[in-house]
Amino acid sequence: MKKPRIIISGVSGKIGKTVITSAIISKLRERGFKVQPFKIGPDFIDPSYHNVFSSLPSRNIDSIMFKKEVLVSSFCRAMENADIGVIEGVFGLYDSMDGLSEKGSTAEVSKILRSPVVLIVDAERINRGLLAIVKGFREFDREVKLSGIIVNNVAHEKQRQKIVNALKEYFKDLEIIGIIDRNRVIEEKMKYRHLGLIPTSERTHELDEIRTALREIGQQIEIDKLIELASNVEEICPDETTVESPHTDRARIGVIRDSIFSFYYPENIEYFESVAEKVYFIDSINDASLPEVDLLYIGGGFPEVYAGLLERNKSLKSDIKKRYYQGMKIYAECGGLIYLSDRVKTFNGEEYEMVGLIDGFIEMFRKPVGHGYVYLSTIKDNPLSIRNQSLIGHEFHHSRLFLREKVDFAFRVERGFGVDGRNDGIIKENLLAMYTHLHFLHNPQLFSRLIMWPHQS
Repeated sequence: MKKPRIIISGVSGKIGKTVITSAIISKLRERGFKVQPFKIGPDFIDPSYHNVFSSLPSRNIDSIMFKKEVLVSSFCRAMENADIGVIEGVFGLYDSMDGLSEKGSTAEVSKILRSPVVLIVDAERINRGLLAIVKGFREFDREVKLSGIIVNNVAHEKQRQKIVNALKEYFKDLEIIGIIDRNRVIEEKMKYRHLGLIPTSERTHELDEIRTALREIGQQIEIDKLIELASNVEEICPDETTVESPHTDRARIGVIRDSIFSFYYPENIEYFESVAEKVYFIDSINDASLPEVDLLYIGGGFPEVYAGLLERNKSLKSDIKKRYYQGMKIYAECGGLIYLSDRVKTFNGEEYEMVGLIDGFIEMFRKPVGHGYVYLSTIKDNPLSIRNQSLIGHEFHHSRLFLREKVDFAFRVERGFGVDGRNDGIIKENLLAMYTHLHFLHNPQLFSRLIMWPHQS
């Protein structure tokens, strides 16, 4: 399965990777390609933009959370139904988890997947100086297949000509894939909030305008050159890429998934759909009650932004509490943990009532409280893991939970913050709530164990 693939990276973060990747996906779709998008690293928001333009769900590939062979096999499985893979990088090309090794970097993943890389450089107040930047990125690691350049944020035609002439003169073997003009609509619409871009699930009323702007950007990309680079790849896929799902008892699973709670890895949902008797999707704003479910999964999102709407849906919150006391199991990550607390204090100091299954209140802070990969050691048997088992996930939150009750914790935080800087995973009878997000492909047995909870350890 020697299918075309390309990585879109940048010299740094916030350089336009998501915008340009989405524009490329859109352009390829217009040409009739079935595009499989990917995002390197743990991210829920950037893939939501890929999903607007692709018929296939964007998937994360992560060299920290996944073993190398899992990364390759999951990539290959996703590519089975696609014509081309477009992979958005994380941060800058060489930026890594520790800043010393390549671990977790786009460069590392490019070598694992043996994929060509297109590098985005920013033209803000520069011309010939870009040559030094490009030369440094090329020579820093020659094992990285840096094959093309996209120049973003060009101010005017005079600057464009200077940059094009310089690049063609000094890098004759590097393709110029695009020269992108500064776009005021994109600058306005793609502003950052406290966790990055605003997810598309919250922007349905703006999507047509965003689509139009991205099509304009797509017109400035040499898509034929990009396809040619993407096609110059080696075979990496093993003969067999299927994965057997662990046997589980059938269960009815509810997932709160809507414009507020939208942070779910596709593989997590797909696993539940493959083993459950039925998966129900619940709207935290509009649904008054839960369907008959054995397990409720509440993922991440922005409950702190829409706390007022959540507070108003008292009937759903009441039903969640009632079902919990009747024996329904609950697994919550980050935003789900916030929702299960007593109250949340927002950035502007307003307070709103949440579900109230965790006796404590949430306060929002302007600076991140927890941000990055999380390494956990299991200190108590729990619905996901057994004592002394290690887990890797990630967190990204500006909130902190101040508990008013003594709780049991499932995990000790070896790297990261979790609930209090030392622990994560609040265990209360048939509830497990944690700040850490986990990916099915990190360890499928975790989710198999969750489905079969309660169980004998």
